Amino acid sequence: MSLLVSAQLVVAGVCLALGLQHSFVWLRRRGKTAHLLIAIAAIAAAANALVEVGMYTATSVEQYGAEIRWSVAFIDLFLGALIWFVVAWTGTARRWLALVATFVLAVVLVINFASPFSIVYSEITTLEPLELSWGEIVVSAAGTAGPWKLLGDVPGILLVVLVIDACVHLWRRGDRRKAWIVGLTLAAVLPALTVHELLVDSGILQFPYVLSFAFLAMLLVLSFELAGDVVRSAELAREVVERERRWRTLLEEVRLLVVGLDDTGRIDFVNPYFVEVSGYDRSEAIGRRFADLVPEDERPEVEACVRDSLAGVAESHVIRSLRTAAGHRRTIRWTNVTLRDASGGGGGVLRVGADVTEQRAAEAARDEAIRELEEFRRQLEEENVFLRQELEVSHGFSDIVGESDTLKYVLHRVEQVAETDTTVLVEGETGVGKELIARAIHRRSSRSTRPFITVDCGSLPANLVESELFGHEKGAFTGATTLRKGRFELADGGTIFLDEVGDLPLDLQVKLLRVLQEGEFSRIGSSRLRSVDVRVIAATHRSLQEEVGAGRFREDLFYRLHVYPITVPPLRERRADIPLLVHHFVRRLSPAIGREIESVPGPTMRRLSEYEWPGNVRELENVLERSVILSTGTTLTLPAEFGDPGPTAIHPAADLSQPLAVVEREHIRAVLEDTGWRVEGDDGAAVRLGLKPSTLRSRMKKHSINRES
Repeated sequence: MSLLVSAQLVVAGVCLALGLQHSFVWLRRRGKTAHLLIAIAAIAAAANALVEVGMYTATSVEQYGAEIRWSVAFIDLFLGALIWFVVAWTGTARRWLALVATFVLAVVLVINFASPFSIVYSEITTLEPLELSWGEIVVSAAGTAGPWKLLGDVPGILLVVLVIDACVHLWRRGDRRKAWIVGLTLAAVLPALTVHELLVDSGILQFPYVLSFAFLAMLLVLSFELAGDVVRSAELAREVVERERRWRTLLEEVRLLVVGLDDTGRIDFVNPYFVEVSGYDRSEAIGRRFADLVPEDERPEVEACVRDSLAGVAESHVIRSLRTAAGHRRTIRWTNVTLRDASGGGGGVLRVGADVTEQRAAEAARDEAIRELEEFRRQLEEENVFLRQELEVSHGFSDIVGESDTLKYVLHRVEQVAETDTTVLVEGETGVGKELIARAIHRRSSRSTRPFITVDCGSLPANLVESELFGHEKGAFTGATTLRKGRFELADGGTIFLDEVGDLPLDLQVKLLRVLQEGEFSRIGSSRLRSVDVRVIAATHRSLQEEVGAGRFREDLFYRLHVYPITVPPLRERRADIPLLVHHFVRRLSPAIGREIESVPGPTMRRLSEYEWPGNVRELENVLERSVILSTGTTLTLPAEFGDPGPTAIHPAADLSQPLAVVEREHIRAVLEDTGWRVEGDDGAAVRLGLKPSTLRSRMKKHSINRES
């Protein structure tokens, strides 16, 4: 057997072995299309090597023509498999080049089998012996070249273009090793074959067409690279298996609910914690639709969520309910992960959930507690508004000032009753300091740390007195937009001071009597009785016995209030206290007004001590305030009109140099003081001024007139 024939047989055997090897790889792993294509190319190369042996040893023109026809067919099959191998292995986007080349190969095959001497020759005239360089003689054909011979070179040229484009694509993608392999094995070998063919056809090179050797060289390089891919794939597969084992262990042990869904939305995996929380066995859960495990009212949303998750467009974090095997509802915060297969398509969904049932319940309880605290805070603000008002309004004394026997007797009475819870009635003229006595009782009582709430019964409109005292429910009357606690409720545990209690309407006197007797009352708009523990201190400048006789005050209420009466003497009955009060007020008023009064002359003090003070201590304070304002030096100077009879002696409303607003304010205030700050009634200030009570209150508000101003 000749050397060339032996070499061709070896090439055929090697190519066939390579083809079988890659065929086995493809059969085991159907996704490896590149192995199938390289197997087809290798088998075609093996067949071409055997056909070339027949060509070299042909004994007739007919035999040579048949052999070369099959050689062209196997070469086209080799090129076609190689073209699509490049597409599959490199991922190039120029598939149209592969389609064009395949079409040309199909045309070449048709022409090849339609021609008597293949596409290479239109006629073979004779077979000539060809002596090779080492002395071996083979057969070579002599004849006329076929007109379609150049068409057979087009697929090779298109393959070279495709390979170049694939190399550029690989290089840009960063896979430079594969780019070098493809470029050196295909882009370099194919042009070499073309040059070899031209040299043989021109007679320059005395050597037959031995394409099988070039095919073998390409196949060996590509097979080696594919074998490396197989090895790397095996290593990656082992790594994937190991990672899958670790992840499965993690999913099995983690204290989270883990549910795997296939591409149809049915459960294909659950971990032990899901079984523990849901109560479903694995056999009960696997194979069911996930929506079957949620309450019916949430199933449409869950089914839509599963569809969106499979499509990769669902929210990654959702909160849904889970219906346990026992029928209980659990709240789960799910995280959805869309699983992809090797081709990038949807391969299912992994749902990882945390049981937040107790957390949500705690959050709901927290929100309810916050709401209750907010409501409580609002009520406290409403309740404390009265306390803030009490703190902001100065009653004019830092303490009770005086050393007269009459005042000491009053303070003795205060000390006697302070430690008890007995109801106290403080009597005395307007301005003597009845509220100050009430505060002294409260401060010396066991309730001193609790609220001290004052109510001026004489200055409140009749239609608002009940709401102020006992509060109202929301919507109890027009304008009652919120619940409001009354003064009695605010004073619970402390003391309530009812100033000018004699001005209360008769219908409210009944409610007040019930509070004094039973410690119970009800808000306006509510039928529920509320209990309070309040000490009541009442005050009046009138004779309640006379009011009882006139039918304006309930007798039973009078006896409930008159348990422990304290009468505060007017200032004219304790003249010894006037100097002390004068110095006290001057020291307090001077810094506030911006004066530095250091002394009170003797004549000034005598005039103050001899004055009758119908307005009592409050009038004294007002006179001293005006005196401090009028004083230009360090000595107190009294107003020029002080001591004249009539209201103008006390209230400078008749001063024609004063603006009208000041005159009006002082006149209204003078009348109010003269009537004991009683607004309504036959002897009230409204009647004296010829105004409606509502108009008078509007003027008082306009001029900021109140009993403490």
